[in-house]
Amino acid sequence: MKPWKCQICGETYLGSTAVDRCPYCGADGENLKSAAQYLDYGEIEMSEESRKNCEHALELEKTNTAFYRKAAANAENQINNSIFKRLGKHESEHAELLADMMGIGEGDLPDVDIPETDTECFEKANDHEQKAINFYLKVARNAPEARIKKVFRALSDIEMEHLNLSNVYK
Repeated sequence: MKPWKCQICGETYLGSTAVDRCPYCGADGENLKSAAQYLDYGEIEMSEESRKNCEHALELEKTNTAFYRKAAANAENQINNSIFKRLGKHESEHAELLADMMGIGEGDLPDVDIPETDTECFEKANDHEQKAINFYLKVARNAPEARIKKVFRALSDIEMEHLNLSNVYK
């Protein structure tokens, strides 16, 4: 085994080969690099507009984390619990990434309401994911910083995977 690091979230995966998706943030496997090749971006210099966009994205990710955690806790079956739990972990990782890029703490998760049934939760998840995708694509197109563009493209791809998953199960 050897260490692989995700160029999006920075988390380490141990394995003999890179996997097709980062097990922490959900980024495409092309972002997993041998730890020796990993570039640590840490806090990045960003424009005022990019910082404002990252702050908004952080709030979206925290809301989605809280939503999925609550949905997992109230899931009607083990399969849906597993899906909601994993999506919540992805969203939490995204929040951590955004906070790290800005050099701030993540802050507390908001209190959110969830629908009564899993079907309704998947429908609401669909709305959450679509909102994030639209915003992240806009940020990726307009950001002047290469790192912001790369992160928001990756986040939009991950959220698209979440959207597809919620469409299958709703």
